[in-house]
Order: sequence, then structure tokens, then C-alpha cells
Amino acid sequence: MTRRIETFLHRYAVLCALCCALMMVVAAPYLIPENPDSATFRSGTLGFILICACALPVCHALRRHTLRAIAYGCAFAWIFALCLGLGSELTAYDGLLPGMGSAIRRLAVPFLAAPYLGALASFLFAARPLRQRSERKAIPFAAFFALFALCYGLVLLALFPGVISYDFEHEIAQFTTGAYDAAHPVFHTLFLGSLYALGERLLGSMTAGAALYSLVQLLILAALYAYACTFVQRRVPRAVTLALAACFALLPFHGVLAVSTAKDPLFGGLSVLLCLSLWEMAEDPGAFLHSRRKCARLTLVSLFMCLLRHNALFAVIPACLAAVILCRNLRLKALRLCALSLACCLLIPQAFVFAVDAQKVPSSELLSVPCQQLMRTASRAELSGAQAQELSAWFSGEEARYRPHCADPAKGGNFDLERYQEDPGAFFAMYLRYGAAYPRIYLEAFLENSVGLWNPDDRSHAHALSTEEYDYIYLNTTYPFEPDRYPITAQSLLPPLQRLLYAFTHDSVQQRYPLLAQLFCPATYSFLCLLCALLLLCRRQGRFALCLMPMAGLFISILFSAGVFVRYAYPLMACAPVLLTLSLARPAPEDVA
Repeated sequence: MTRRIETFLHRYAVLCALCCALMMVVAAPYLIPENPDSATFRSGTLGFILICACALPVCHALRRHTLRAIAYGCAFAWIFALCLGLGSELTAYDGLLPGMGSAIRRLAVPFLAAPYLGALASFLFAARPLRQRSERKAIPFAAFFALFALCYGLVLLALFPGVISYDFEHEIAQFTTGAYDAAHPVFHTLFLGSLYALGERLLGSMTAGAALYSLVQLLILAALYAYACTFVQRRVPRAVTLALAACFALLPFHGVLAVSTAKDPLFGGLSVLLCLSLWEMAEDPGAFLHSRRKCARLTLVSLFMCLLRHNALFAVIPACLAAVILCRNLRLKALRLCALSLACCLLIPQAFVFAVDAQKVPSSELLSVPCQQLMRTASRAELSGAQAQELSAWFSGEEARYRPHCADPAKGGNFDLERYQEDPGAFFAMYLRYGAAYPRIYLEAFLENSVGLWNPDDRSHAHALSTEEYDYIYLNTTYPFEPDRYPITAQSLLPPLQRLLYAFTHDSVQQRYPLLAQLFCPATYSFLCLLCALLLLCRRQGRFALCLMPMAGLFISILFSAGVFVRYAYPLMACAPVLLTLSLARPAPEDVA
């Protein structure tokens, strides 16, 4: 059957390409974020030229590529078009259009677009794997490290003494007062506070402490990425390794995060090491498990990830599951390694909590999505007076603070936390009642809050590094605190570079340029991870696709977080390029011994 379909596509490639183009003409207007009902792609000259130009490679793909490559291309294209269509609808109408006709159109558009886009995507799935030229001398670890340290060091000079995130105030206050809470990982609070205290003791100012923290963190991150590049270069052509190194060195969000007080940069770097450990295990499970150094590295990477972020278990548990599957012939040994890793990840962070007698985190921290859904209901639904009063009692009458792409204002100071802690059952009973009455609003709230993670055309999170709107400050590149509270003197030692960084982090100039804009969108890296998984499956190398399981776990955790921001999605943005280079360079199945 497969052979017959493939023969038909090859023989009637021109006719099939024409049909695909006609279906794409119908679907394209609904994939445009500015206005899904516009006629741009029906009668616009540029749209006509683009579709006609792409019809030639579509025809070539249908005539030359295998059915397997085309099928995987269509699978990727269907998911891509579904997300693009949903995102366009949310952008144009601030919600999902009601009615059965809209639902049918919403499902039909991906099927109409998938054959055309899938044929284009099949070029990736039909491409031959990249080959490494072993005769070239390897670039040493020190060279990569020096490159990243230099680039991140220049960012530090431009934003001296570093980027102070909004979490800094809470963490440094805990360290100085000794009254800890577990809202932030205790280990990171101690790490940050100790370096600030050391810098202040050695050089006599909190500014020196801030600079010392930034310097230590950027050097650690430079070492992690240098290791990733040396790992990759043994498996891919040098040009690909250099392109990966250029991404780590030159993309502004890497440098800005490297000198920030946020927990995410080190967490992102460790996420890369976790995926590379799994890749090494997939190459030779026996050699990995018989190496104490490699097993210890996997355990320590998992542990430090859990010491840095609470959602690290969403990566570590899938990684352990992947390890057990990969080592099916040595399953008992793999189970012992995973059990040790999980025990360390669960017990040692708690040991830090008990050591400093940190206050327990209130469960309201997990209410981002429910509070966001209720706040959207309060601001968008036609409620009765009793319903409006009921919601106002829980949210202090501040429903106007609803932000579609950020749930923190919903579960922040206006939420009645004391009442919730006294009777959480009452809150969830109300939550379920409104969910049954307004399911579409609940779905819209969830999609709007997470749109930056799955919509390739999303721009709502382009200001994720910094913005003038207070509710969206998740990594402010300007010093946000009064000098009398925290005497840190912020100044730029490289003003031209500071202006360039501000152009990307404040003004988002990258939005003017389509390709450049995508490099700053978290959703781009979500789709790169999806592409890696499908590419490896297409080549019948599913064992390497298991290396993406930690990223799948983190993807799910971010979906239900307070919002999708560059710092939250940073593990995906750091791992996806590395995994893509490895996926493109793996040998084809027939070349595997």
C-alpha cells in the first residue's frame, strides 16, 4: 500500500502539488495573526508570488521524497498549522470565536495547510545526515570557554554590575535577616547571598557583591556551554559547531541572563548537560553505566537542577524514565542510578529547607492557571450581580488587573490568600462551578496565558527581558530598587553595547525582521524540539528522541506556570539548538552497525 501511494505521488506530482496549493490558498488567511479574515493571501500580489514559488519545491518533494519523509513532514506541519491558526484567532479576536462553524473551520484549516507545508518540511526529513570530517583538529574546550566568557563579560561591563531581577529583593532579604521561606529554592538564596556578602566584605560595597555574583555565574555558564560545544563537535561538522557557538555567544538573551540574578541561566545550562548525558547514554548504554564519572555527572546535574528551581522534577523524572528505557539490557543498574538521583533530588533540597527552618510555600503558588481563568471570567463573562460579588470577594474587586499573558497579578496581592488557606475546598468548588458554566472562557484563559510557548507568531512575550509595564517586568535590565534600600551603583562601562542590548530587551527591534524575531520567541524553540523528535523517529532512531523527554516535561510545567517568558522558557531555548545539531548529524539507520 505504501509503495502504491508513493508511486502515485511520484507520477502525478504536478497535479498533487496544484491541489496542495489550492488548499493552502483557502487555509492561509486563517494563519495570519494580524487579521485571519483578510484577503491578503487570496488576492495579494506577494501572497500569490510566495505560493507559486513554493509550489515548485512542493512538486519536487512529491516527485522525489519517500512517503515516510512526506508523512513526517505533514505531521509536523499539521501541529504547526494548528498552533498558528489558534494563535491567529486569539490575536485577532482576543478569544475563540463561538459557534459550530468556527469549530469546524478551526479543525479544517490545519488539514488544508498540512499537505503543502508538509511537503516543504519533508526536505528536512529526507535530507542526508551531516557527516563529521575527522581529519580536522578539534577546537579545545578553552577556546569555547574564552569566547563565551569574553562575550558575557562584555555584557557585564555594559550592564554593570549585572541585571538585578525582581526576585533579588526577596532572596537577599532572607539571607540578611535569616528568616527564610521556600518560595525560592534555599540553595540559590544562600548561593546569591554568600557571593554578595563575600564581594561586600572584600571590596566594601554591595555593588562589588553584585559584580562578583555576575562574574561567577557567567563563568559557570560559559563552562557549561563550552562543554556542550566540545561534545557536539565530536559528532557534527565544524561549521555546525561554530554556528552553535555563535548562537550561545551572540544572541542577546544568553548574555543578559548570564549576568542576571535570576535562577534560570544556570538551570538552563544544566538542562543542556542533562540532555547531553542522555544522548551519551543512548549512544552506548553499557559504557555510560560502567563509567562512575558519567553516572556521577548525571546525578549531580539532576541534583543541582532541583536545587535551583522547584519545577526541575518535571525534567528529572522524565530523564530517569528515559534512562531506564534506554538501558533495557541493564535495567537493574539503571534503576539503581535513577533511584539514587531521585533520592538526592528529593531529600537534599529539603535538607536545605530544614537546615535554615524555611517557611513552607503556600499552595496558592500552584494556582496560576485557576486564578487566571477566574479573573478572565470576572472581566469577560456576563455575570449576575451575585456572581460578580462572589468573585470580587476572592479577588478584592480588582478584576481589572487581569493580564491575558501573565497570571501573577491574578494570584498576587489581590487574591484572598488567608481565606483560601482556611478553606481551599470552597475556592475549588467555586472554580469548578464557573468552569462548568464558562468552559470557553476557561480554555481561552489557558491558551492566552501559554500562547508564547506554542504559537510561532506570538509577539506578546517579545518584551520578556524587560519592559516599561510593571506587570510584565520579569527580568529588568535597569536597576529597579531605591539606592537607600540596596546601595548598588548601576552604571554602564560600555554605553554603545548597552544601547544595543536595550534595543533588543526594551524596544524589541527584532520584531521588525521576521527571521530575527523568531530567534527571540520561546515557541520557536518548542517547535525545534518537536522537529528533533520527529526527525529522529523518521530515521528510526527513537532511542535518541528519548533524550528530549526532559524538555517535554519542562514544556508541560511552563504551560501551567504564571506565564511564558524568556527566562522561564530558557531551558528550551538553550537545549533546542544543541539537540537540533545532534539530530541533523546522526547516522542514517542503514549506517548503524
